[in-house]
Amino acid sequence: MNRLICTTVLLAAIALAGCKREEHPARQRIAIATTIEPLTRAPQLDDEGSGRFADTDRLTLLVSDDAARQSAQFGYTPQTTLYWSELGFAAPGTTLTFAACYPEQELAGGRFDFDLEQAAEKDLLLARTAGVSAGTERTIDLSFRHAMHRLVVIYQTSDPDVALDAIETRCTAQSTCTVDLAAGTLTPAGTRQATFTESGREVRFLLVPQPTDGVSLELHVGADIRKVSLGELAEGIDRIEGGRQLHVTLTVRNGRIEFGDAVIEGWEDQGSIEDEIIL
Repeated sequence: MNRLICTTVLLAAIALAGCKREEHPARQRIAIATTIEPLTRAPQLDDEGSGRFADTDRLTLLVSDDAARQSAQFGYTPQTTLYWSELGFAAPGTTLTFAACYPEQELAGGRFDFDLEQAAEKDLLLARTAGVSAGTERTIDLSFRHAMHRLVVIYQTSDPDVALDAIETRCTAQSTCTVDLAAGTLTPAGTRQATFTESGREVRFLLVPQPTDGVSLELHVGADIRKVSLGELAEGIDRIEGGRQLHVTLTVRNGRIEFGDAVIEGWEDQGSIEDEIIL
C-alpha cells in the first residue's frame, strides 16, 4: 500500500512538473533593452544626443515575421512587460524583426507619414533588430538612431556693432517623408516644402534627408537679406543624411557674410569650404 501511495504521489508530481513546463513559455517575458545613439537632443539625452528614455516616454513597437507576412503592434514604454504568448504567430523557430520609433505613431501596413512642419516632437528616433529567434531568453537590443538630419548654422563677427543674437535664419526644405518601420527605411514624400525660422548666433534645424540643392537659407542681418542654396555652400556634398549633422559657420564682417568650414560629423574628411556673400 505504501509503495502504491508513493508511486501515485510521484506520478502526480511528474505530471505537475510537466504542466508547469507547458505553461512557462506562455508567460515567458520578452526582454528588451533600449539605447539612443548620439546626435540631437531628445528626452533624457546628454549634450551629444545619446542617453535613455524616461519611464513615461511612449514608443511604437512593431514585431513582424517577414516570411509569413504577419505582425503585431504595441504601444510601449520602458515599464511595459510583453510576453511571447502575445505574439500568436511567433512559433518556436520563427525568425522575427523588432522595430520601434519615438514618438509614438499610428501605423498603416507597418508604415507612417512624418511631417516636420506638423510634428510636435521633430526628433524622430528609429530602431530595428532583425534575426530574433521567437522565444529567446536573450535581451533584444534596440539601439535608436536619429532619423532626421541636423543643420547647425553658427554666426561669428569681430564687428561690435553687429548683434549676432538678432540675426534671423530661415531654412526652407522638403518637410515630409514616409517611414517603413519594419524595413527601417525613410523616403521623402511629395515635393511640398516648409520654412523653419530661428533667431540667434547659433541655430539648429532638423531636416528630412534630401539633396542639398533643395535646401535654402535666407539670412536676415539687420536690414540686409541674403538667400543661398545649401548646395552652393556645401560643394561636394550632394545629400544631407539622417543621423548626421552639418555645421555651417558664417562670419559677418564689414557688411558681408563670409562662409567658413562645412563638414559632416561622422564622415571621412571631405575638406572644407570657404566662401563669402556680399550684402
